[in-house]
Amino acid sequence: MEDSIINSLPEQIEESVEKTSESGTHFIQSIANAIGLDIQSLSLGKILWAVGVLILLIVISNIFCRIISNMMKKTKMSESLRKFLVRMVKFLMIFISVMLFADLIGIPITSIIALLSLFGLAISLSLQKLLGNIMSGVSILMLKPFDIGDFIETDTSGTVSAIGLFYTELKTIDNKTVFIPNEHIVGNKLINYTRQDKRRIDIKVNASYDCDIQDVKAALNEAIQSVDKIIDDPAPLVGVASYGDSAVLYDVRAWTKTEDYWPAYYKLMEAISECYKKHGVYMAYNRLEIDVLSK
Repeated sequence: MEDSIINSLPEQIEESVEKTSESGTHFIQSIANAIGLDIQSLSLGKILWAVGVLILLIVISNIFCRIISNMMKKTKMSESLRKFLVRMVKFLMIFISVMLFADLIGIPITSIIALLSLFGLAISLSLQKLLGNIMSGVSILMLKPFDIGDFIETDTSGTVSAIGLFYTELKTIDNKTVFIPNEHIVGNKLINYTRQDKRRIDIKVNASYDCDIQDVKAALNEAIQSVDKIIDDPAPLVGVASYGDSAVLYDVRAWTKTEDYWPAYYKLMEAISECYKKHGVYMAYNRLEIDVLSK
């Protein structure tokens, strides 16, 4: 009994291999029929020729994209837009190369386009959010509300280090990298602090009611003049903002170059304290006075 089973094993294995081979052949033939490829017309020489042409076209596309990129560098086009256009040109040329490869081995191009359109519809339905980010990325690159190196604020503030099709990369002040979906940036409020070459410093300080207003303003103006990074045009402005419960509030407004904003801000804050002491001005604080009535 055991001998008969052992003797029949090679036949069973051979039969199983034949069935697997036949099913694989039928599967390949089905795919070929679906795309309109005649497998019998293929030959080794034809395949090698098509592969050689494909490699040559890819090399040419890389060289062409490099030339296009170098030409764009000589224009005023932003780096992010230049990289995006180069990627699009490269994708288009590779797509054309693949189409030519398919035509050389006998695959009808119309069949491939029909399959791609079918897959494209399915992908677009399942990846609507991703496609929304891509369109938002294209919008950012074309409209340029900000560029690489700009300091912007959405939900997060930071310096733009990269603009991609899906995400915009920010580097925060404390050196963290944040990736924000492009669709979120386009659909929300955006502040670009770098677009203008000047920026205004707004500081609100207080002084006691016992201090003369003109003395306070003189101290604040002297503090402004002591900061070398503050510019004269537009002119600085100091004025009474409001009268609080325990102190008079003053607005201090001075202009500086955008890149000098934070150094000028901190120097001005220090100078205000020094000039207050020099002019005998002091800040007030909330306090509660209680009068005790004796009988």
